[in-house]
Parts: sequence; C-alpha cells; structure tokens
Amino acid sequence: MRTKHLIPHHAEGLTYAARDYAAREDYGGGDPGGGGGGGIDPLEGFPDAVLGLIVSKLPFRSAVAASAISRQWRGAAAAAPALDIDFAAAFPAGPRRRAAFAAATTAALVPRSAPPGPCPRPHPLRSLRLALEGLFDQAFAASAADHLASWLAAAAARGVERLELRLPRSRLAVLPPSLLACTSLTSLTLRLDHYALPLPSLTPFTRLSRLHIASVSLTGDDDFFGDLFSHCTELRHLILEQCRIGALRLDGPSRLCSLAITDCTWTQESSLAVFEMPELRTLRYSGAMATRHIIDRDISLNEVLLAVEKPQPSEGKRRRCSDGECHGVLRSKGVMVKHLKGIRMQYIDESKSGFELVKLLLRNAPALEMMNIVPSMDGLEQAKFRRRVLKLRKSSQNASIQFCTAG
Repeated sequence: MRTKHLIPHHAEGLTYAARDYAAREDYGGGDPGGGGGGGIDPLEGFPDAVLGLIVSKLPFRSAVAASAISRQWRGAAAAAPALDIDFAAAFPAGPRRRAAFAAATTAALVPRSAPPGPCPRPHPLRSLRLALEGLFDQAFAASAADHLASWLAAAAARGVERLELRLPRSRLAVLPPSLLACTSLTSLTLRLDHYALPLPSLTPFTRLSRLHIASVSLTGDDDFFGDLFSHCTELRHLILEQCRIGALRLDGPSRLCSLAITDCTWTQESSLAVFEMPELRTLRYSGAMATRHIIDRDISLNEVLLAVEKPQPSEGKRRRCSDGECHGVLRSKGVMVKHLKGIRMQYIDESKSGFELVKLLLRNAPALEMMNIVPSMDGLEQAKFRRRVLKLRKSSQNASIQFCTAG
C-alpha cells in the first residue's frame, strides 16, 4: 500500500485517497468492512486506543485523509488522547470545505453512537488545540458558532485537561458557555483576535495551573483576577500577551510563581499593581510599559526579565519629563529582590527612569550574580551611561554587569 494514501503531501490528498478507494470498490476490491487488499480492512483488528494514539501524532488533515481507506480508522480520532485541529492548515477556504472541516471535527470529538446496551465511557482527551481562523466567514459564522459550542461540550465530556482556543475576529466568534463545563482543565490558552467582550469568570477551573490570555481587552473595571486567584488556587503561571490593558491589579493570596506580560498595549493612564504574591519568583515584562507601577507587600523575586519597547532615536530624551513627571519603568514602594540572581534589561535608556531602575536593583539585590543590559543608545551616549552604571554601589560583591547588543 502506498503511503501517499495515508499521509497526503499535497492539497488533493483527501480527494486522491477517496477516489482511489472508490475505484477499488467499483472493481470489487472492497467489502462492507472497508479498505482494500482482497476485501480486508488494512487496519482491522487494531484497537481504537492504538489507532487513537497514532492519530494524535498526525496532522489533522492526514488523519482525516486516512479514513478514506479504512472504516476502522474513521473512529480513531475519537479515541485520540491529543488533537491539533487547525482549519487553515487542514482545509483551504471555501464554504464546502468549511462544512467538511466541521463534519470531520465533530467526528473526531464526539464519540460514535454505541449499540444498545451499557453506554461505554468516552476515551479521555488530554490535550486539544482548536485554531479556527478563517472558519467564521459571513455565510458560515452562525453555523461555526454552534459547532464551537458543541465541540467544547464534547471535549468537556471527555475530560479535556489542556485546551488552546484560537478564534478570529468576528461578531459571532465568542466564547460559548460550554467552555466553562471543561472543569478538568489544568492549562488554558485563549488567543482571541481583538476580543472586545468581557471574559467570562473562570472560577469553575479549580484545577487550573497555567493560564495564557492573548489579544483581549482588560479594562480593570471588574474583579476578574481577584475571582480567579480566589477560586483557582492551583494557578502557578499567568501569561498576558498582546492585550489592551487599562488597569491591571493582581492581588493575592495566590500561589502564582511566574508572571509574564508580553507586548501589551496600555491606555494613557494605565497602571500595574502586584500585591501579596509570596510565591512569585519570575517576572517577565516586555514591550510597552504601563504609566504607573506598584509592586509591594510580600514579594520576593528570583528572576526578572525587562524588555522595554525599543524607543525611537530621540524618544529617550522625550521620556524624561514630557509632562513634568518622570514615569518610571518600574516604580515600586517595597519590592524585595533579595533572592534575585540574574536580570536582563533590554532597551534601557539614559533617562532617569532607566538609570533609577538599575540603581534600585543593584542596591537591593544582595544575591545578584549577573545583570545584562541592552542599552537603547549607541556610541558616546552609551559610554556615558555605562560609566554612570559602573559607579553605582552594589549590595552584592559578586554582581557582574555586562552591556550587550540587542542580538
């Protein structure tokens, strides 16, 4: 049997496999059991669990194409412990392809109807990635929304533990209530393109240990994160990526140990406040910065990565006192960094904000071993900035300060 039928290497793989199978049927090569080879299903006898494990290692498009040569394979996806379902990668755009994708996804997530008798438990689903960019066109958007709700309900019934959901920008591409039925989640990634609606409360996810939110608006008007920390007591890692933030207040008690704020945009009067995070050890803060920062009360960081948004050539001087007040990159009332061993700061400028940040860390980090600085200036200005930094008092005798390039 040619492997092209199992794993197509071109856009017509599914059509090719189906046409080849139909030809064998026409010439008497098949039987009601499906497959070729003298009327024998080539995958007959393989347990669903074994076939499901194979499916979890294949691209979704290849798994669907292989179902054309074996009826035994057609239920294999419903037994897969992990599924990566990506519309853009699986099918080209087009209404008929969208319907075919929806049917294939439903078959993969919803268990086959069982014969009369005791209802077997569905196969557990450990990991699911649903990337639906391009599925919500005007003609198919309403149907896609209904399918999304049913897919998440099916994933919840199979006890999904790790979920990544990518939705396009569409009026109907909203988070359905069935998402909250996935109470077995330990990891959740929501990548929502310009999602303007408020996020639903994630309090049902009491086992959640990792949360990644991307491309949503966080106004700070509600107590979303307060409820999250109160109910999701196992949460250890929080990632905010490319979000639009007005005010962000993270207030414990919480077991959060890692916080990443990456490439977010901030409103003009934005603020970031972090309080009562006794187990927080890693802070990664890159891209644009909020206007005001407060990090206080029982916080002891071991690792800090600050990558300030790269300024324009003359922006460093404008940063100093453009409105009569210098907005620090990191303004803290009582941040404890006594266990901090390494820090990397990118695009730190010669303005008061950048220099004061370096001074703060050197004076209050007795365990510091390495500080890497990527300045935002070149030539003479960088040399002046370097001399000023090297003259600062260090609380750690072993601290090494290195100036690096952006690469």
